[in-house]
Amino acid sequence: MIQVFCIEDDHLRQVDLHPGEPLPANALWIDLLHPSAEEEKTVEAWADAPIPTNEDMVEIEESSRFYMEKGVQYLTAPLMHAVDKEHRAIAPVSFVLAGKLLVTVRYSDPKAFGLYVSRATKPGNGLLDPKCSGMTVVLGIVEAATDRLADILEGVTEEIDTASRTIFNRQGKERPMSTKEFRRILTRIGGQGTFLSKVRESLSGISRLLAYVTVTMKADDARKEMRTWVKSLERDAQSLENYIDFLSNKITFLLDTIVGLITVEQSAIIKIFSVVAVVFMPPTLVASIYGMNFDIMPELNQPWGYPMALFLMVVSALLPLLYFRRKGWL
Repeated sequence: MIQVFCIEDDHLRQVDLHPGEPLPANALWIDLLHPSAEEEKTVEAWADAPIPTNEDMVEIEESSRFYMEKGVQYLTAPLMHAVDKEHRAIAPVSFVLAGKLLVTVRYSDPKAFGLYVSRATKPGNGLLDPKCSGMTVVLGIVEAATDRLADILEGVTEEIDTASRTIFNRQGKERPMSTKEFRRILTRIGGQGTFLSKVRESLSGISRLLAYVTVTMKADDARKEMRTWVKSLERDAQSLENYIDFLSNKITFLLDTIVGLITVEQSAIIKIFSVVAVVFMPPTLVASIYGMNFDIMPELNQPWGYPMALFLMVVSALLPLLYFRRKGWL
């Protein structure tokens, strides 16, 4: 699908072009979403530049995501997109800058694009002016993607706080967490840790893109406002990466805490079995003695022999319990 946006005063306007029609002179941005081979050829003719395919975008090396070819800049960054309501993934998005014209090539639908379009197509949005270039749109999309990642991190923080409350805010009389509960919380926290790694990868790609733009942006043709904008975006990305480090450390702490709680619960269970085994050892000894079939055992012929044996077994069982209780082991 091809979407063409033209600059009008201080906002974008989407135009519908049919095959064979020329590109308007005020066209600023061409967005390719899941393009076909014919659509790629059409845009290549408009931009007078080759368009990377999906295979090129996936197989490209991290060190070669930013390059210039015949005066055309190619920037590729991994952006987060929703696979379904509960799962997100990252996919590469390529920005092709041919003069003032921007061509974006994507085989996913990051929400940042929709957010940027909804803002940029409104008059008086404060993002665009008649003299802006495709780099302005690139930075606007990057800003929307960064804001989107910040919103996602807020959801991750809430999930981590919920898991933390489940672990630590338990009543004194409440039963210990079961194996099923431990497994559920471990899965939930581990899933958030895996998700944070994807967010970090997306942020790292954005940071590298911004660093490349800063280096290639010439002072004589770059407005001061745009350079300030790039620096602000770099600070935002850096702050989000620091926040991800904080959340990762918190997840590691929670995982270590859960493992420690599991160890404590297992130790408590083993302790119970150990105490029961020790308690029953003396009564078992008494029962074993009087279970021997010797001819001369005086107590066997006495009327008080049976009660005495029961008494010895009860006392021998209570004495270890009292001793353990006095030592604070129970």
